[in-house]
Amino acid sequence: MFLVKEAISAHGLDVDLVVMTDGEQALAFLERIDADPNANLPCLFLLDLNLPKLTGLEVLAGVRRSKRCANLPVIIVSSSDAEKDRAEGAAGGATAYFRKPSGYEAFLSLGGVIHDLIA
Repeated sequence: MFLVKEAISAHGLDVDLVVMTDGEQALAFLERIDADPNANLPCLFLLDLNLPKLTGLEVLAGVRRSKRCANLPVIIVSSSDAEKDRAEGAAGGATAYFRKPSGYEAFLSLGGVIHDLIA
């Protein structure tokens, strides 16, 4: 999560990062938002494919089924560069796919992707 925070900061984005540690927590978060019309909506979702308990693709499906969050951007952030993963993410409605690079400077470009989607 440190690198995500760094990428956000490097691009001057003023956002609060809410972290879920597994897929079940993420779906519970969506359910709370859908149940409360006064709940603040996130501006986007960053989603890892390899989550405990439920996969990232299952969470993506939950986002797209959500009454209030279905149209929000979703960026899949993954170490996988497999075409299968990219295709499944796109088919599930992901807005963008960001492969985690090995270098710090390259990872900071995630902030630019976020900026472009929320600006």
